[in-house]
Amino acid sequence: MPTYGGREATGFERGAAIDFLSRFAQQPETLSFPEIAVLETDGYGRVMLFLRVKHADGLEEPFLVIFKEIRPDGSYIAGPKSILRVREASFYAGLEHHKVRNSWECPLDAEPQFD
Repeated sequence: MPTYGGREATGFERGAAIDFLSRFAQQPETLSFPEIAVLETDGYGRVMLFLRVKHADGLEEPFLVIFKEIRPDGSYIAGPKSILRVREASFYAGLEHHKVRNSWECPLDAEPQFD
């Protein structure tokens, strides 16, 4: 059962998350992913995942990742603020903060009108 609820990621969701996070690692081949869970999806297709990443030295880091889209072929679209390292003591505050950073529940093509 996932740590913070949700459901276990499917194969293509898991593959997208591993590929995306591995792009930011100096030695991606040394990482393992003991937990990848889909926490929520919004009405516009965004997907929020929780990942627990384990490094070769045994250090584990928890991350939230929001994808704008994950396709069944494993391809994905992610924004510039898609990754957030979270702390267990403030997980739910981090989750809400990450939603705001990624315009959760807002149309993907929305542009502000400042007239």
